[in-house]
Amino acid sequence: MNIISKSLLPLFLTFSIHLLADDHIPQNPVFVPLEIQQCNFKDNKDMDDFMSHIDEWNNFLDKHSEHPYSGWVLSPHYRTASDYSFDFGWLGVSDSWSNYGKIYDAWLSEAGKLGAKFDKVRSCETQTLFAATAIRSAQITSETGTGVLLVSNCQLNEGSTLMDLAEADAKWNNYLDSIDNKGGIYRWFPGLGAASNIDYSFKNVLVSSSMSEWGEGSDTFVNGGGLQTQTAIYGNIVSCDSARMYQSQNVRYVGGL
Repeated sequence: MNIISKSLLPLFLTFSIHLLADDHIPQNPVFVPLEIQQCNFKDNKDMDDFMSHIDEWNNFLDKHSEHPYSGWVLSPHYRTASDYSFDFGWLGVSDSWSNYGKIYDAWLSEAGKLGAKFDKVRSCETQTLFAATAIRSAQITSETGTGVLLVSNCQLNEGSTLMDLAEADAKWNNYLDSIDNKGGIYRWFPGLGAASNIDYSFKNVLVSSSMSEWGEGSDTFVNGGGLQTQTAIYGNIVSCDSARMYQSQNVRYVGGL
């Protein structure tokens, strides 16, 4: 069974032998399963209706805590409705592919009534599984309930390789260390459920713990030389589209990324 899209497999395999540790030294990366659902509310339902079932959902997962699964609700903030029109997103991640499969087995066999409650509130016609890896881990504690995500679709430019990208990432990480940036950088490689006409290699995801932290980082990026530094480091290696911003609300955190 191919988890990663066949068209992206050569890139993925190349990337899998060259990534960065916390000290930015190349190493074999760890890819974990991350699912995204794009959902719309039904029959005048809203987020309060969805969240009313989260305690029961957490109780179910507590009974299967040997198979960790973390979850976030994503609310669109800045986006173009003609491109992305869903009401909210769901982000779920496990610490391993084995645990992801086992917690889904438990959900499908034991949680039918709870699933039906969620189905009365929302429909999620788009659901995609990604292989996710951390380029720079965010300095966010498990107690942080909210956050900000900036998500872009990216592809390598002709003549560039993921080796080139990893080397640039190391330099960019060193720069971010020098300015004490606390945000995270993650890459999501599309797999099961991805569109058949997919036109990107991976999603580049920037994470901040708050709008204040995002704003401070943006000051440095826009007015403090960050943009020029990034351009000098990455050059023409990769091209990304305009980022979408989402506000995130953590509803369960047990590790993963």
